[in-house]
Amino acid sequence: MPSQAELKKRRVKAGKEQIRQEVVIDRRDRRRRLLVGGFVGLLGLALIAPLVGGIFLAGEDEVLPVESTAPEIPLDTTPPALIDEAFAGASLTGPTPCPATDGTQERTTSFETAPEGCIDPALAYSAEIQTPLGEIAFDLDAAAAPLASNLFVSFSRYGVYENAEIFTFEEIGLIVVGGFGDAGFQVEPIEAPADGVYPIGSVVMLTELGGGMTGQVAIVADEVGAEALATDGTSPIIGTVTSGLDVIPDFEAAAPTTFRSIGSTVTEAAG
Repeated sequence: MPSQAELKKRRVKAGKEQIRQEVVIDRRDRRRRLLVGGFVGLLGLALIAPLVGGIFLAGEDEVLPVESTAPEIPLDTTPPALIDEAFAGASLTGPTPCPATDGTQERTTSFETAPEGCIDPALAYSAEIQTPLGEIAFDLDAAAAPLASNLFVSFSRYGVYENAEIFTFEEIGLIVVGGFGDAGFQVEPIEAPADGVYPIGSVVMLTELGGGMTGQVAIVADEVGAEALATDGTSPIIGTVTSGLDVIPDFEAAAPTTFRSIGSTVTEAAG
């Protein structure tokens, strides 16, 4: 399986053979591969493929011309990002300080380094993700997954999840918040559940195969989603939904409509 760096390199080069493969691959299989084979690279190719759907390979080097009156559309070689450019906030260079906890932090969505030690695993944290279809609340398990929880809390306080895309993968039982890219860095995934089990209602910080955590948050909607995550087994569980699980069927019913998160909040209390 190609590494994340290799997938991004291929996306930039827009290799003809890769594009041909994406055109002919069944959509459902592509979604399953998206989960267990690396979110960023495969979705990036899926977005490129419709732009060049008229290209088919007769051999390794020969290309069959396709008559078309449509104007040529240049390939987008911009690396994928967690937040769409049109909805991006400020950029931060150098070390990433811990964000303000009182709601006054400037919204920032691009970083060079990961924030360090912005939570106390001994404390209790709860969170809410506000969506157009309702709020999803959950309790964080900072003690079990401190790195992943720190990433979520920091991103929430920086406003990263404000206007973040919400993807509904009803065929694999997941609701995902955040685009299939990164915010400028990755965090090594070393906090996978020891038993490899992802119960329904788990809130997960997704990891890429062979890569790290880039900020996408997934909510396990059903047993299909639980089994899909267990196939890879590297994504940490950062919490459990306490309310709002009932809005997930509304997202699934609206698929393939893409929604945007209104925002997220984190509450800290003594453990």
